[in-house]
Parts: sequence; C-alpha cells; structure tokens
Amino acid sequence: MNEFLKTGFLTDVDYLRVLIDILILFGSSKLIEFVYRRKTYSNDNKELFTKQMFPFVLAIFLIVTVIKTSIALSLGLVGALSIIRFRTAIKEPGQLIALLILTSLAISMAAEKEILGIIITLIYSAYLGVAFKGLAEHGQYATSVKTLRVSTVNSSHSINDICGLGSMVRIYSDVNNVVHMEFQISNQMEE
Repeated sequence: MNEFLKTGFLTDVDYLRVLIDILILFGSSKLIEFVYRRKTYSNDNKELFTKQMFPFVLAIFLIVTVIKTSIALSLGLVGALSIIRFRTAIKEPGQLIALLILTSLAISMAAEKEILGIIITLIYSAYLGVAFKGLAEHGQYATSVKTLRVSTVNSSHSINDICGLGSMVRIYSDVNNVVHMEFQISNQMEE
C-alpha cells in the first residue's frame, strides 16, 4: 500500500482545480445547450441531444485529466477506444460542430486552460445567436415546415409506392435494413 501512495497517483491531481473546472464546464455546457436549443433549426430531437451535452463534456474532461499524467494510460485508452464502434450516425452538421466545440471545451479545461474554454464557449454562443438570427429573418429555415421521419421494417410497399406519397425529402436504409423516409410537412393550408 505504501508503494501505491509513493507513486504520486493521488497527489498529482489538484482536486480544487478539477472541481472548479467541472463547475466551469457545467456552466459553459448549459450556456451552449441553451443557445443551441433556442437558435438552431434542427430536424432531430434537440431536447434529447442537448440533455447529453454535460455528460459528454464531463466524460471527455475526466478521460483527458486521467491520461495526461501517464503515457501508458493514454496508449491503453487509444487501444480500448479503437475497438468501440458507434453505429448512430450524426445526421446534421450542426450536431457534429456542437460535439466538436464541446470536445474542445472539455480538453481545454483538462489541460488547465480555463480562459480558452470560456472564450470558446462565448464565441460559439455568440456565433449561433448571430448566424441563425439572420437566417430566420430572411425567411430561410421557415419554422412552419417540419420534417416527419417514418421508419419501416419489411414493408410490403415498393419504393415507387412510397415515393408517390409526395413531399418526400429523402429515403435511406440503415445497417439493419430499416428503411427511413423523411417528408416535409407545412402548417400552412394550401389554397
């Protein structure tokens, strides 16, 4: 046990700084979550996506905090993560960008660059507030148009029958042979 304590495993980490960084991460991720929910025009469930932002940054923060003290741990982590395969595709560029911003935020906090993390959060939040406000004012991304996604397995209908339904945006199948169809639905009544 003395050998374990002599290695500095418990003393290499400044726990007060880790706690402060986690609090900053919480505030920053909540700000990004708030702005993302209010200002982006996503077809996917924004509530579900944004609820995962803080656990995402916390996981990355803790991983980087642990591996930055040991090259052996970092190589082991690379090996372990190389066998994990995520099957859920990120369907929208905005989601990918938000995840990259959150990743950079968590890494900057773990690298003890708190000011950089706060600057990243403020720049991204300001960008979302300005960029999507202008698009909404010019009529792009009309809020009255929604996307309906329908998924089916072993459908007896042919693709030609399905395409005849009208207002289809796209059709695709996933690795489980589930066919997904997306239709645009408008709240406006046709005259």
